This record gives sequence, structure tokens and C-alpha cells, in this order.
Amino acid sequence: MTNKFSAILTALADAPLAANELCRIFHGRGHSVTELSHINLDFYPPALFLVSYQEIENDELTQLTDTIWQWAQEHVPELVNTLVYQQRSGINTRNTLIYGELPQEHVVTENSIKFKVDLLSRQNTGIFPDMRRGREFVQANSNNAKVLNLFSYTCGFSVAAMQGGADQVINMDMNKGVLRTGKHNHQLNGFTHGVSFYPHDILKSFGKLKKSAPYELIIVDPPSFQKGSFILTKDYQKILRRLPELLNENTQLLLCANSPELSEQAFKDLITEHTQGAISFVERLAPTDGFVEVDSDRSLKALVYKSA
Repeated sequence: MTNKFSAILTALADAPLAANELCRIFHGRGHSVTELSHINLDFYPPALFLVSYQEIENDELTQLTDTIWQWAQEHVPELVNTLVYQQRSGINTRNTLIYGELPQEHVVTENSIKFKVDLLSRQNTGIFPDMRRGREFVQANSNNAKVLNLFSYTCGFSVAAMQGGADQVINMDMNKGVLRTGKHNHQLNGFTHGVSFYPHDILKSFGKLKKSAPYELIIVDPPSFQKGSFILTKDYQKILRRLPELLNENTQLLLCANSPELSEQAFKDLITEHTQGAISFVERLAPTDGFVEVDSDRSLKALVYKSA
């Protein structure tokens, strides 16, 4: 059975665990190992976070978790003291503490920025590891900028922007709970001024956003599907149509989509069609380390644009 999981053990041996930072260890969803395409493994120091996107029989799950845990205890016991398993298939998600104990307040770091995470209570942990390159881009392009962060979730982009020297960041997300975590993330990093948190439906709030315009950097990173509020393939164009109202001549935009069904070209076509020539394509950000996909069209698309 260990042979079946040898690719995971190889990934563990190659992972930058010693950096003690959030990272993807094994990206099965990239489909490079067909029989393990339902498995991801992340490092949320000091915990390993194992996710399966399909049901695993109990015996196989025990062998998988034992294999990972034994490797960790043999090779990096000073770094890893916990293993959490998330069963994520269909609408049902179950999180289980397999080994060890999580910190009462679990905080991880990325490029010296701190983020609060939760590996047990929710489907999403509080930060998306695959968006590291996006946060790095924002940090590198925020100096003295007014930044708009739409679908802000727990405000990872906002903290990165403040770390990069932003003058002001406006975060908008209709979920008050994730914005509370976002405020906490700013406090963890010592940012107590210059940041706003608006718990509003973005599709109904462009009047408020336009009053604060223009922005030097705009980030749009919506969920693929949010019941009752946002469907990427149906609602993204509504956002795109309003973006020209928020620009100045030097605005940069980071437009993101994480839908396997939406190819890069289809996403670009959607942007071109609905922004009326107001912005032009610059580049697609490279995948974060550990997130290589066999088919790049199915992976996260983080596209940089600028005012035309």
C-alpha cells in the first residue's frame, strides 16, 4: 500500500517544510498522478492538512494517514505535530483531527505575513495557498496605492497590500464572518489604520465603490459559486461592466477565476467583451510553487490587466 502513496512521500521529502511557512506539499488535483488526483496535502505549520475530494474506504484512509504520519515523525518531528483530514466530496465536508492537537489560535505565515486559519470548523481554512503568487503581486504593486479588494474573504490580499505600503484598502465581501477574520489578520500584522471592511453585496454596491474611486489597484477574486449571491459564469460580467468607472490612467487589475470549466482564453474573451476596451492584458501570473497542473486551462487563472 505504501507504494501507492510513494508520490506523496516523495513530495513530502521535496517540500520546503523547514521554512515553516504555509505551502502545498502534494497537488493531486493537478492530475500528474492519476490514481491520486483526488488528494491534496498542505502544510499549515505545525499541522499537515490532508484533503480528499472523493470518499476513501476506512482501511485505505488509515493506511494513507499512517503512512504520512510515520514519515513526518521519522523525518520532521520538530516541525509537524498534527495531522488533520478533510473529506470533501459533493456537498458534504467532514474535518477530522487524526493525530496531535491544533493550537488554540492557529496562525500561519507566508512571506512573513501572519494569517489566522481554522482546519476543523469549515470547508475553507481561511487562506487559499494557491493564491500566494497573487498576494506577492499585490504586495509588490501597492506602494502608496488606493486598493480595492472585491470578494475579499479573509482579506489576504489586503494584508499583503498594507505590507507593500498601500495608503488605503477597501475590502468588500457580503460575509460578515470572514471580514471579522480579515480584521483580525490586519491586527495580527500591526495594521490598524487605512483599511475599510464593507459587508455588502458587491453587485448592489457599485455606487459606494464609485464614490471612493479611482483606485490604483483593483483585485477581483470571486468564488466559482456562492449560493444565492454569485455564480461565476453568470455574474462575473456584471462586475466587469462596472470596472471602467473605477479606474484612473494607471490602474492595475488582478482578475482571477478558479473554475476548471473556464479556459484562459474564454476568461480573456469575457473580460474583453465586458470592459469596453478600458483595460488591456499584461500577463498571467505563474502558478504558485507546488500547484503545477497538467492542463493549465483547468487551474487557477490570475490575470494582470492595466488601464488601456
